[in-house]
Amino acid sequence: MRPMQVLKLRGVAIEGVCSCLPRGCEDNLERCTALFGDAAKAANVVQATGIVRRRIAAPGTTSLDLCAAAAERLMKDAAVRPDEIGGVVFVTFTPARNMPCNACQAQARLGLPNDIVAFDVGLACSGYAYGLYLAGTLARATQKKILLLDGDVQSAVVRADDRDTVPVLADAGTATLVSPCDSDDAWEFAFLSKGEGGEALSLPFGGTVSMDGFGVFKFVATDVSAFIKSFLAETGRAAADFDAFVPHQANVYMIRQLAKSLGVPAEKLLVSGDEVGNSASATVPVTIARCAKGGQRLLVSGFGGGLSASVASIALAKDAVLGSVDF
Repeated sequence: MRPMQVLKLRGVAIEGVCSCLPRGCEDNLERCTALFGDAAKAANVVQATGIVRRRIAAPGTTSLDLCAAAAERLMKDAAVRPDEIGGVVFVTFTPARNMPCNACQAQARLGLPNDIVAFDVGLACSGYAYGLYLAGTLARATQKKILLLDGDVQSAVVRADDRDTVPVLADAGTATLVSPCDSDDAWEFAFLSKGEGGEALSLPFGGTVSMDGFGVFKFVATDVSAFIKSFLAETGRAAADFDAFVPHQANVYMIRQLAKSLGVPAEKLLVSGDEVGNSASATVPVTIARCAKGGQRLLVSGFGGGLSASVASIALAKDAVLGSVDF
């Protein structure tokens, strides 16, 4: 069997993470009761997913709006000037428009220099660790701070009567500040692509999200669990060695099962999806911003659309700025 490819990155730090959540909030039991026309079935769905509330953006709100608001707050709280930023990496599968890309629009909206690197990464659930690796690499190359923006407005691409996606999917935007530093501490990354199963979670051009819930669950329970275990074995760590495990908040039941399979102590599993829903790859930074603490070593993982998965061992700076803003 081919050995797992683990990528290492040194000399970078996360100085801050800010989430931006829409003020619109749907009670999942009420929404599912209307969706299914059966209060008992709705209660079963809410119990099965563990998602009590979901944040939903107002019509016309874009992923750019949410992420730019998060970036503005993060730059203010971290006392970072626009001329200190050397690049923007924007992870989204629901950009404001096909062209120009969200990253270029963010550069202009945030008043960043014209000579920076700015590009989008069109990934869904697994995208945060991909973005971190790219942002960290750019921080090393430019010796400047890099803004990693990650967010989606999924409500705009979900059918109002879709019983597979409505009870789960939500909206959010985030900003992460990745900076060069003198530390020799290594971040470690691994990635998994299984495109032959991609139809289990897909979004055609001009269409709406389609999800085979059982297919996604099977992918997480088998492929993703084995993938993360291989990463831990390859890097010589145990899940319990980390201060916290931050998985993509696909649904609360699923991530609790995944954490249990990995041997993560219950108190080290960080959960935010129960209160805000599944906002695709942004769930990882949303959870960090809401639940993590500066100085922590984190095991983060994203999984889903692609089908793809990512896992990373990262660390927050001791004085990392963590917070949230509503939009």
